[in-house]
Amino acid sequence: MEQELLGLGGAVNQDILSVKTSADREPGRMRCSLPLGRKLACGDARHREERAPDQVVISGGAHSQDVWFIRSGILRVQRHAVDGRRQILSLFFPGEIVGFEGEFRDGITVETATQCGLCRIDRRKFDSMVDQNDALRAELFRQKQDQLDRLHWLTWSLGALGPEERLSAFLALCSKIMPYQPLPDGTGVLSVTLPRRDIADLLGTTVESISRAAHKLADDGVIEIRDPACFRILDLPRLITLGKIDGLFDRLTVGLSRRRRQLESLFVPSDDDSVCFCGR
Repeated sequence: MEQELLGLGGAVNQDILSVKTSADREPGRMRCSLPLGRKLACGDARHREERAPDQVVISGGAHSQDVWFIRSGILRVQRHAVDGRRQILSLFFPGEIVGFEGEFRDGITVETATQCGLCRIDRRKFDSMVDQNDALRAELFRQKQDQLDRLHWLTWSLGALGPEERLSAFLALCSKIMPYQPLPDGTGVLSVTLPRRDIADLLGTTVESISRAAHKLADDGVIEIRDPACFRILDLPRLITLGKIDGLFDRLTVGLSRRRRQLESLFVPSDDDSVCFCGR
């Protein structure tokens, strides 16, 4: 299976699943370059949607004709326990596609955790494109493998690690998937775009425990807290070690980092009309 996935990975062209985006920048015209079919000068905002935080994108078990490509922002997968407590089961990041038939069961919803730029794609036409495009199919295999790796890590960490260790791992991983500015002295400034309540529900703890763990890391000289959503990472290797992800760090972040760099490098403001490849 591993050899099969590696073989598929080699077939992916860098243009697959690329979208010109203005993530974290002033909104403007952009060219959607998801290569799923012939060019369509759509002129219709229904293909590209901007969603505010805490909006439902997919309701598990409900019929839907669309899949969603994430251009910017973060989606969360969540459910509520019998006692009403929310559980965040996973996160989806820019460059990933969600919403396949039967992907989410009843009681599970996919919502926007942050401001999100999404591209809605007709599922039947997308499925047809996947059947005809080996490179796109290979990229989807890679995405699902990445998502499975993240789910395995989260499940293991909830049972094996304490709040401080989980937060250490989370902050280390965020240095690859959220805005991170390396500094000349080897440290770096991390902006955590995920709300603190979402972090707590993802890591199976409380907002208060997250705050205590962050201050403990600051007292130990691992991070510096600039504000509740901004941290200076003073010792990233130590953060990785504290989070028990020494052997997993690269595996958990390489795909997400690649997709994020690709999206950022493809952003080019255009005076032309937007072109949509959504297949509608």
